[in-house]
Amino acid sequence: MPRAIGKASDIDSCGLTLSELQELWLGAHPTTGSCFCTREELVAAWAAGRAVVMRLWGSHGRRPMGWWEFEAGELEHPGYDRERSYLYEHNVLSDAERAELEAAWREAFDQARGKSAKERREAYEFADIPNELIERWQGARRRRSKLPKGEDVVLIPQPGSPSG
Repeated sequence: MPRAIGKASDIDSCGLTLSELQELWLGAHPTTGSCFCTREELVAAWAAGRAVVMRLWGSHGRRPMGWWEFEAGELEHPGYDRERSYLYEHNVLSDAERAELEAAWREAFDQARGKSAKERREAYEFADIPNELIERWQGARRRRSKLPKGEDVVLIPQPGSPSG
């Protein structure tokens, strides 16, 4: 069944055009720039459209660019590929989002079982599984199978780390 993107009433009532809402979601267009003339217009647009933008695009471990600009505080957008684990690691997600992501990550973790260390590392990185969960699940797997410590450990190098 198709998922409804939004109710016309709340989208229309926020007073923003679809282009303005799209910019709050994805950021300014890379070649044509912002559809807002001033920073003040952008701030006002976020205030007017925040509820709609967050309802449409602020879920499943993702946040719209307006959120990153106005609400992320000291957090810096890590890029699309690492966004979910970054928000998870910084405890920004709702309990429901955390549970949803943990279930999906656990499935990806389990599907990588039996692969080589390199293949597991690539699978974990592709799925954006936080190292904290990898370590926890590998520890539980070792305890269940009584593997020697370190035999199954495959961590994803983090940007800025000596190995990443």
